Amino acid sequence: MSLNSDICCANDNIDGELDDIADIKDCTLKALVKLYRWPKVIAVTGALGSGKTEFVLNLARGLKASDKSVSIADADIINPYFCIRQITEALEKEGFSVLNPPENAKWSDMSIINHKIGEAVVGKSDNVLLDIGGDAGGVMALKQFEPLIHEWGYELILVVNAFRPKTSTPEGIFEMATRMEALSDLKVTALISNSHLMEDTRSGDIAQGLETVLLAGKNMNLPVLYATVMPKFYAQLKKLTGDKVPLWPMTRFMKRPWEGSEMWS
Repeated sequence: MSLNSDICCANDNIDGELDDIADIKDCTLKALVKLYRWPKVIAVTGALGSGKTEFVLNLARGLKASDKSVSIADADIINPYFCIRQITEALEKEGFSVLNPPENAKWSDMSIINHKIGEAVVGKSDNVLLDIGGDAGGVMALKQFEPLIHEWGYELILVVNAFRPKTSTPEGIFEMATRMEALSDLKVTALISNSHLMEDTRSGDIAQGLETVLLAGKNMNLPVLYATVMPKFYAQLKKLTGDKVPLWPMTRFMKRPWEGSEMWS
């Protein structure tokens, strides 16, 4: 993926502390998204617990802030209970086009995805974001759309939480990417560092995880597009990491059952 502008310019677009998600402005997301030239299809995958779905939602908002029309496709065939379909109504109210499995199979354990994803790829949306199921087997959802994805251009982004067992080392990250490529006949084109320990995360943990992902990217000759960071740690991470990689202040949208999500009520 080609770089449009300087990393420091995007990071400098955020002044001072970010106390919470209310401080994350559209101009911040727009500056981060405009660092790169995005193709029509952006497929995002990662190990279970990587935070891939959260990044899909954050990136979708960044693209929308850049005046792009965005379709979001739930292509998760691994975990149908913690995915885009959980918040479809809210996304549609924001103006996103959302493609879920057919209604009668939305919460099924069967591996079913919407055949209209192919129509979206050739449709009018500027970008089609594909949320791909966790772990290597999830990319098999892309197989039926592979010819179209190649034709229209794509990024296959691997989101990495360096504190998850399968991606805790550069070797593990390489192995996961290699398996994904073998199963999908698509190439992993970039990495995202989304390293965290949930509520126990500290700024040093994020910086440590980023170093693991950067080393993997160097070994695999892949760019690390962003390092995500909890807003409250943004200023600390900027000091710790400098301009190694753009920092994306991550907004969390997905809720767990005990956090009052409408899906679980």
